[in-house]
Amino acid sequence: MDISELYEASQEGLFRYAMALSHHLDRADDLIQETFVRALQHATTLERLNRFQREAWLKRVLRNRFLDEERTRKRRAQLLRKLITSTATHTRPVDATTYDALLDLVPAAHRNLFEKRYLLGMSSVEIGAALGISAGTVRYRLHLCIQCLRTQLSQHRKGESWDPKQPSET
Repeated sequence: MDISELYEASQEGLFRYAMALSHHLDRADDLIQETFVRALQHATTLERLNRFQREAWLKRVLRNRFLDEERTRKRRAQLLRKLITSTATHTRPVDATTYDALLDLVPAAHRNLFEKRYLLGMSSVEIGAALGISAGTVRYRLHLCIQCLRTQLSQHRKGESWDPKQPSET
């Protein structure tokens, strides 16, 4: 069975499953698309499975992708809440309330490190191993990133100008 036949045979059931998980039409379509991208990568494995095993494999991939997206969404929201509440001493609201806008405030030299920690949820040990630096260095650099973000958000709330492309004194 090739991928196009597999898609035709299982698309409807996967769509119902994706809708039950996500409750959103576009997100369900995206989950199905990502599931079949993964199926293309593992076509030889899927050929060895029977119909029921293939269906279970596809549903498991779809569910795992959904859960990964939910964890990422929760991490972004948690980071945003943490950063906003840490500078909540000022009364002027922050316009930059999205993760991407906050990420623009992180100095470019530390953006990869910041994403690994707060988007992917990697520990300092895992990040250090991936980047070839010690876990202590990772924690120190993350500390500098958070300080920079707090300073920039505080300046923004006070109405001072700041340039997210310009690295701060970190």
